[in-house]
Amino acid sequence: MARCRLGTMKKVCFFTSVMILCLYTVFYKMCIQNGNLLLKNGSNSTETKRLEYNLIQCGTQDILRSKEDVDRSNPEYVNQGSSSRIFEAALKDQLHSEIILRINNSRIKRSSKSEIQFKEMAVSKDLLPESLANGDSSRRQQAKEPSIVSNTAAKPTKIKLSLKKQWNSWMIWNEDSSSSNLNRRLRTVKNNYASMNKYAVNFTGTRKSKKLSSKELLCELKQRVQVASVEFGDEPFATCDWQELIPSKNLTQALGPFKTCAVVASAGSILRSGLGREIDGHDAVLRFNGAPTIGFESDVGRRTTIRIINSQVLSRQEHKFHDNNLYRTGVLLVWDPAPYSANLTEWFNHPDYDFFENYKKYRKKNPNQPFYIINPKMQWQLWNIVQEITAENIQRNPPSSGLMGILLMMTLCDQTDVYEFLPSKRRTDLCHYYERFQDQACTMGAYHPLMFEKNLVKRINHGTDEEIHNQGKVTLPGFRTFQCPNTE
Repeated sequence: MARCRLGTMKKVCFFTSVMILCLYTVFYKMCIQNGNLLLKNGSNSTETKRLEYNLIQCGTQDILRSKEDVDRSNPEYVNQGSSSRIFEAALKDQLHSEIILRINNSRIKRSSKSEIQFKEMAVSKDLLPESLANGDSSRRQQAKEPSIVSNTAAKPTKIKLSLKKQWNSWMIWNEDSSSSNLNRRLRTVKNNYASMNKYAVNFTGTRKSKKLSSKELLCELKQRVQVASVEFGDEPFATCDWQELIPSKNLTQALGPFKTCAVVASAGSILRSGLGREIDGHDAVLRFNGAPTIGFESDVGRRTTIRIINSQVLSRQEHKFHDNNLYRTGVLLVWDPAPYSANLTEWFNHPDYDFFENYKKYRKKNPNQPFYIINPKMQWQLWNIVQEITAENIQRNPPSSGLMGILLMMTLCDQTDVYEFLPSKRRTDLCHYYERFQDQACTMGAYHPLMFEKNLVKRINHGTDEEIHNQGKVTLPGFRTFQCPNTE
């Protein structure tokens, strides 16, 4: 009996095993087929997500750049010691550029249309602009974009990106910049210089009641600013020793005329610009003070036609003026601040920096090196115009070498391209591209009324906003290329 039961159990177990094996085989085949389908669908889903991620990355990066530019126009942002520059405040309303990402995929969502709001999107350091990526965590926190919208419709995989951005509104210098755009430190410095009167400024001009057009402002500069050098025979430069030292031809006779000229500012923002070849393509290139070219050729070029230096370079031993080969290339021009109403004799007897003896020493040692002294009346003629077109009191100090160099080249050239006098998208607090010193005053001004000079240059620019934004380039017409109404 027991043996019969054992045989029955063996048969049941055998048939059960066969049934399980059959079911397992069927289930295994079904799993393989479904698995292949899942893998295929998963691949499509992964690809869709990858594309979606890349699109969001691109859009977010553009938003971050726009947000950074607009944030920098905020005085509170300036007060934090950032590398801000004064840009169009009116562009604040355009801050929240919207990215619309339409991903048509029936497997992602079956509804006809839905919206997913991402209140904040964390961005990796690789996505941030360089100026933000190298900043502190609080600055990176400001770089988050508040709203990114994703719309999903029910059709096979199809991705479309629409960027609603005002490309015609580049983040550029605000030509109506004023003291309200300065941080507290620079505002105090500016006001102190405006109240001081070291050069006995007695401004009797009239502030312009209306904003001058570009042509009107160009004519003011052309008719009222005399770009000239000291000549032999001008008192007190009429003695025999000066006859041998002052070049026989005056500045405008010896230089030009040129078709195209480049004025290369020494600003740190010209680093990594790649503008060197473009700069060297001009007929003449002007540089300032001790700005080198060796080691920076790709950004600033190689050629130097004219170099403007201030009297400190000649007077202070640390500049090593007599030993530096930098000051033996091209035509040299030196300028020195003079009292507002002083004649040449008064200025000669009391220069701001006593550079005359060093000038004589250099000329005797390098008689073939063209070297001119700029007549100081130019600086105050230029200052008067800057003050007249500005509603507030500017620093009662002479304009910068940069603005005087620009006026010189507009006199000598049919077209002048000025690089990084107005800051580009590479703007930085780095004062000079060849030094590591940083100070916002190098762009906004302290001793010089630099902010108001930039306002003037922006108003007479004949180039595009895009060129200012990307290249830091302003294009100005030469004075001989246009006629002005007869004011007599």
